[in-house]
Order: sequence, then structure tokens, then C-alpha cells
Amino acid sequence: MIAGASFAGLAVAQRLRGKRVALLDRAPVGDGVTSACGAPVSIVRAMGAEASIQLVHDRLVLHTRAGETVWPLPEPFCTFDYRRFCELAFAHAGVEFIQAAVTGRSGSTVRTSRGDFSGTLLVDATGWRAVLAGRPGSPYVNRRWMAFGIESEVECAFEPGLHFYFLPEVRDGYAWAFPIGGLVRFGVLSYLGRSKLGPALEQFMSRFGLRPLSVHGGFLASGLRTPAVDGVFVAGDASGHCLPLTGEGIRTAVLAGFTCGALLRRVLDGELTRVHAADEYQAFLAKSRRKFRALTWANLALLVLPRLAVTTAKILRRSGLLEPFLAHYLDVFTHPGVRPTDETLPVHSGRL
Repeated sequence: MIAGASFAGLAVAQRLRGKRVALLDRAPVGDGVTSACGAPVSIVRAMGAEASIQLVHDRLVLHTRAGETVWPLPEPFCTFDYRRFCELAFAHAGVEFIQAAVTGRSGSTVRTSRGDFSGTLLVDATGWRAVLAGRPGSPYVNRRWMAFGIESEVECAFEPGLHFYFLPEVRDGYAWAFPIGGLVRFGVLSYLGRSKLGPALEQFMSRFGLRPLSVHGGFLASGLRTPAVDGVFVAGDASGHCLPLTGEGIRTAVLAGFTCGALLRRVLDGELTRVHAADEYQAFLAKSRRKFRALTWANLALLVLPRLAVTTAKILRRSGLLEPFLAHYLDVFTHPGVRPTDETLPVHSGRL
């Protein structure tokens, strides 16, 4: 039983193709987007969702009070359509989908709005609320390790690249603009988890003579929570896999989901016990713990000294440290089944 049909849940499901698996979510597959939907092309391709790509990007553009700094990306990223991504990824999983709101569990029984469902193995991919692993009153879900972001998608022309802004509109976070070919996703994020960001988004978009239309968003959970709780395997935001500082969570959710799903497949095949699978999953995630901590400290430093964004952007760009830094950053949750794309892709080319 996999609770949650977004990035992590779909990744787990794909590694269990051919097994008897039920994927549960309160909304139809592809509904309820909360993400800015930007990720490495290799991740989208690994999920079988390349047809969801809207625009491919080869650079980060950092905007600070001191000006603009361009960081070339060591591998192509893309912006993609969430609904199409989920539909394609689900088609590759070949599992049963049950539309039901997951409300909790009792042992191996999952409580939902449509009754109870039982499974040999349970996976919590329900996002920051961690409905199966957290339980009421549990310290598992800690808001202290959560950021909050919102965005709005509007029609306008924009310079290529993934744009991040460290400006007064969000003093405890950043803003972004992700072009998707004729449209742009504008967003703001608070590292401190402030959820009333509407005025900040309006102020940010007013720089471009624009106003928000429909707005979506939510909490981003980081901090690497325990990945297996009382027999429940946890992946994605439910286990705090969103990266501190950057707020990137799709890549880590998919890679953790792939690993989790592969281990559970071995359990079902009789190659591993559940306990051994949990230990291997923990060991896989622990390899990236130092990088999570380093990003957390950088996050805290930026909160205390916002001007560090200006200094860091310039130093990394000019000192030859940028490529090693990005290589280490992109090495989090490295998975042998996902490689950077080798072939030349049509960068900034619009819908593929």
C-alpha cells in the first residue's frame, strides 16, 4: 500500500511494477499541484515522463541587490507539466489506483475516507504531514524544519534560465521565476515557514508589471526524518527529503522512492527481510546526511546574514569552485539507475 501519488509515491510504485500494489491519494492522479515543477532532465526521463517537459534550461541566474550572476548547470534541468508528468509516471508503474483520503493507520491497516485497506508493506509518501508515519501527537512532524512557498503561473516573455531572487520582498527566503515557454511560474518562499506570503508574491510580481492569478503552494519538509517508522517506509517530503537552502525536492523524492521501491521488491521476492530492507534504506539516506547538514548551516547563515547571497554568488562564479560545488550538490541520493543526460537537448526551445 503506497499512500500518496506524487513524486515519491510514483517512484516507489514504478519499482514495484508487476507486484500487487495499491496507490492511494485523495485526488485523481495529477491533480493538486503544489510544486514549481523544476528538476533535472535525467530525473524526468527516468520516470518515463519526458513528454511532460515544457522547457529545458542550462543555467541558474541569481539576482541580488548587487546585480545578476549566471551559473552554468553541469546537467540540464527542465520545467514540466505536473499533470502530464504524473499521468505518464503512473502509466509506467502499472499499479492499481484508489482515490481516497488517507487519514491514518492501525498496524498494517490504512484508514481512508473509503474504508480500511490492509497491505503486507506500507509506504508513506503523503508529503510533509506524514499521515501514516506521524500519527496524532507524534514528534515525527516538526514544523521547525519546514519552509513554505507559493507561486502563480502567468503569461509573459522572460529571459531563459532558472531565476532566483534574493531581494527585500522575502527577507527570510527567496523568490523565483521559472519560464516554461510563453508562461512563467513566479514564486516566493520563506525559510521560516511563514504561510501568509500573498503580499510578498504580489510585490515581487509587480517588479515585472504583473499580478498573481491562481496561486498554489505548500510546506517543504527537510531535515531527514527517520525513514522507517513502526514498519512503515517513508519517502519524499514525508521523510524530510526536501533539500535545505534550495528547496529542491523532486530529485530527492524520486531517488529515495526508487531506492525504497527496489528494496521492498526484494522483500516481496524473499531476498530481504523487512528489517534488513529498512536498514539498507537508512544506510542509503545516511550517505547524504553530511550534505543535508551543510545545506542546513548555509540556510541558517543566509537567514542571519542575507548579504551572504551576494558574496557567495560572486565567489563561486569567479574562483573555480562552482563546478565542484554543484557536482557535490547534485550527488545527493545518487542512484545508479539515473544518469545525467549525455545527448544534446534543445535548450530554451519551448515544448519538446
